[in-house]
Amino acid sequence: MRADTKIEDKIFRQLTDRGRGRIFFAQEFYDLWPDSSVRFALSGMAIDGMIARLARGVFYFPELTEHGMKMILPDTDTIASAIAEKTKVRIVPYGDQAAYLVGLTSVQFSSSTYLTDGAPRKIHLANGRTIEFRHTSEMRIFAFRNRKMQLISNAMRALGRDNIKLPEKNALKWHLESVPLKEFETDIHLCPEWVRDILLDLKVN
Repeated sequence: MRADTKIEDKIFRQLTDRGRGRIFFAQEFYDLWPDSSVRFALSGMAIDGMIARLARGVFYFPELTEHGMKMILPDTDTIASAIAEKTKVRIVPYGDQAAYLVGLTSVQFSSSTYLTDGAPRKIHLANGRTIEFRHTSEMRIFAFRNRKMQLISNAMRALGRDNIKLPEKNALKWHLESVPLKEFETDIHLCPEWVRDILLDLKVN
């Protein structure tokens, strides 16, 4: 049994007006129709390929190309950032996820971890992956002015000092070239001492 197609049509029109290629949430429509009707309508739209379900209550409105619909789903980091923005919390890629985003490892594990100043939670994605938000009281990790510096610091902490060898240093040096000097000088003081020593040496040399 299909949902009320009138609700599906209205949701589709609203999504079109807002623009394609964006992540949206079922809650955005709860003030217009009953929660169950919205969930039923979105489920039907996902089955029909009009939208993609990313996680429970989280959807994606795909872009269109000259050849039709472009169902290239957002990456895990984009999904995590959208959820954090929706729930009004801050997140920082942590551990293996930070190392992957900086390119210090080519392996992306099935679970992506982020530190947050909000409540801990685990999000199960439709593709079988999971996103974990771990609460932290270490507020200085949110104080970085430059996101690249934030990622570099967390990635290095994930790998450990003994695993930062020449290939990793070359990759880090390449990333540092895109960090403005003033932001580097501010953010370097937020890094652990051993991370700071390596980055200062790379920046100078």
